[in-house]
Amino acid sequence: MAHFSPYYRAALGYAAQGYAVLPLLPGEKRPHPRLVPHGLKEASQDPATLEAWWRSCPEAGVGILAPEGVLVLDFDDPTAWEGVRQEHPALEAAPRQRTPKGGRHVFLRLPEGVRLSASVRAIPGVDLRGMGRAYVVAAPTRLKDGRTYTWEVPLTPPEALPPVPQALLLKLLPPPPPPRPSWTPVEGASPARLRALLEAYCHRVAATPPGQRHNTLIRYAVAAGGLIPHGLDPREAEEALVGAALEAGLPEREARAAARWGLEVGASRPLVLEPSPKLPEPRTYRGRVYARVRRWA
Repeated sequence: MAHFSPYYRAALGYAAQGYAVLPLLPGEKRPHPRLVPHGLKEASQDPATLEAWWRSCPEAGVGILAPEGVLVLDFDDPTAWEGVRQEHPALEAAPRQRTPKGGRHVFLRLPEGVRLSASVRAIPGVDLRGMGRAYVVAAPTRLKDGRTYTWEVPLTPPEALPPVPQALLLKLLPPPPPPRPSWTPVEGASPARLRALLEAYCHRVAATPPGQRHNTLIRYAVAAGGLIPHGLDPREAEEALVGAALEAGLPEREARAAARWGLEVGASRPLVLEPSPKLPEPRTYRGRVYARVRRWA
């Protein structure tokens, strides 16, 4: 009976906390092909659905599909976990389960408006899961060789998870490539130079294809935020970036949340602005006068 299965009771508990679950083939990590033929797309929190699954197969393991705002760091390599937790001690308090191979699954909350790609491989030995797109095997699932998944720090509802440490999050959002704005070189952080850089960032955001728009906006918002300490108006930057994101096809609410977060983070990390290359001094009197007029314009 489903009611006596520890896997069923665990699945109910995860669902009650706000996580969708799916049954796994007994002794394996893959979704049960008969119960959920479409895999994680059929993950559910509905108690009646869960009961039907585990009544049909009481020994099915449990998979967790964390919602969009939850990031699960999947440490396949135990040494990777040791290195990252030393660098970011706050991870010690995050809900964490141990995998049969000695790895870890660490559950964290993403800032509002921030999304990551599950394909990111920014940290060796670490995969990104959760976020409504990639499930993880969960305790008390047992593999064929008898090894099990166990919680070292109990899971909490998504809203109670600790946030991803900012320094770690920035590693998962690689900096954008330097833009090549077409503007007349101006010394230092002049308003003209700041506007030109912002326009170049916005051009990149507006031209981003589907599937990359959100993260591209965040990366360039962080870069634009690095111009705020040099004098860029944050309101001007936000409106310009949101406008570019709308042009690319992002919804306004998503675009504004992502732009604000990126600008706030970037403002604490001022960009180093190299001096603009000097144009050669014109040889003729008329050329020198024309150059001065261009600088004053």
